[in-house]
Amino acid sequence: MNDASTTLSLVTQVSGALAIVVLLIISCAWLARRCGLAGHARAHGSSIAVKSSYSLGQRERLVVVEVDGQRLLLGVTPGAITRLGRLSQSAEAQTVATPDFQLTLKRLLKRGKAEPEQ
Repeated sequence: MNDASTTLSLVTQVSGALAIVVLLIISCAWLARRCGLAGHARAHGSSIAVKSSYSLGQRERLVVVEVDGQRLLLGVTPGAITRLGRLSQSAEAQTVATPDFQLTLKRLLKRGKAEPEQ
């Protein structure tokens, strides 16, 4: 009787420790996904970005992908990926300039002084 209870106790301890380790791994993976760490790591190491996608059917789609500054139109099916053409940079991407913070702040401060106090 003593050997059976010792064996049962050992199996219970090992399975309990294994369950704790598995739950810890699952919770760390969930937390990384929730915080965006999993997708963030992939995005920084890649020079490929999917800009847009359009579904043509159940399994067929058109995808615009940017690779090293070039935009490609791809046809994607379950059996193949085909380059359909190269696209020029969109006009809005070329003309959009980052606003100068200092200039914007000066404009807002001038606007605030010009308005009469109430």
